Amino acid sequence: MKRISLFIFLLVSTHAISQTEKGATLVGGAISLQTTKNNSNFTVTPNIGFFAANNFAIGGSMNLMFSKLGEVKNNQFGVGPYLRYYIGKTQTKPFIVTEGSYLSTKYESIDPVSNLKTETKSTGVGFLFGLGFAAFVNDVVAVEGLTGYNYSDFKGSSGSGGFTMRLGFQLYFNKKSYSDLKTNVLGQ
Repeated sequence: MKRISLFIFLLVSTHAISQTEKGATLVGGAISLQTTKNNSNFTVTPNIGFFAANNFAIGGSMNLMFSKLGEVKNNQFGVGPYLRYYIGKTQTKPFIVTEGSYLSTKYESIDPVSNLKTETKSTGVGFLFGLGFAAFVNDVVAVEGLTGYNYSDFKGSSGSGGFTMRLGFQLYFNKKSYSDLKTNVLGQ
């Protein structure tokens, strides 16, 4: 319990300014939930990356989406790379992001008259280009928002795109936070 308390204290109390320096790592993601009458949509977007240069991150992300509209269920899985470029040296850093992804989706529907289940699978590609911000609570934790244009194209159908928004968080680990974690939490 003592180590968990120290870890939480470390996350809340550190104060360096090198979150986006070369060699730092970021881990996090976003979650979204939308419900309306007879319609629900849940999406989880975890990611991991590293800073190849100051303010320039390369990483990979995953997209897991589960939705239901009436009697139609849609499960989608996506995975792909992303690039981020952070601007500025303040505690709130805007960034430019581009993401690409390989997508796999499965639709299930039940005919209300015959009660027969139909299943359709498809693969495709997607990309996102947008702007975001990282509002650092401390050296390690940032609340992030992202907005941009999202486009996907599946085999056998015409592509579609539109505006997207995400809200999530990231953990940024640099050399100092690794050292603090090792010393304060692991006792080494």
